Amino acid sequence: MNKLPVLILLLSISSQVLAFDKNLLTKESQHTSFELYLDAQEAFDMKSANPDKVLLIDVRNQAELHYTGIPDIVDANIPYRFDTSEWKMKKKGNYGTFKMSRNPDYVAAVENVLKAKNLTKESPVIIMCASGSRAPFAVELLYDAGFKEVYSQVKGFEGVRAKDGPDKGKRVVSGWKVRNLPWSYDLVPEKMYFNFAPKK
Repeated sequence: MNKLPVLILLLSISSQVLAFDKNLLTKESQHTSFELYLDAQEAFDMKSANPDKVLLIDVRNQAELHYTGIPDIVDANIPYRFDTSEWKMKKKGNYGTFKMSRNPDYVAAVENVLKAKNLTKESPVIIMCASGSRAPFAVELLYDAGFKEVYSQVKGFEGVRAKDGPDKGKRVVSGWKVRNLPWSYDLVPEKMYFNFAPKK
């Protein structure tokens, strides 16, 4: 029996089989116009299988990388938002956080990464943030800019917070670090934002 046709068929549908089920995304803000989603393991597998053809962008800000680390196979850090010193209260009014301002050069910086890697807007791009809440918004900007295949890595680098149990409130669910995928606190200079930020 010739197994080649079966192998070709499996390879042709593998990306659909491995894609994260969008029905598991419970918030409207998690959905993107591309409708392309990967969990941490799927993102790692996709990038590892084609390291020179798939772009993996971490959109967290520099402080997050400094204190929580970065995946080893990330191509570049292009922050979607930057920290500010402006304070805001959360909806429940019991605690707050510092506001973040959107990076006006985000798309141009991602385009600079494409050029540096000899890729195009048709190339597959994976966007990762801390918990999966910023990635969809960063993906939408690339959709509006004419990119053709951009994936949102759900639950991000840190993962999402446990809703109950002894780790309630801690980011211990399904992130890159939780899955024990390769990462480090060592920041490689060639991957940092200052290499790709448009010159003013």
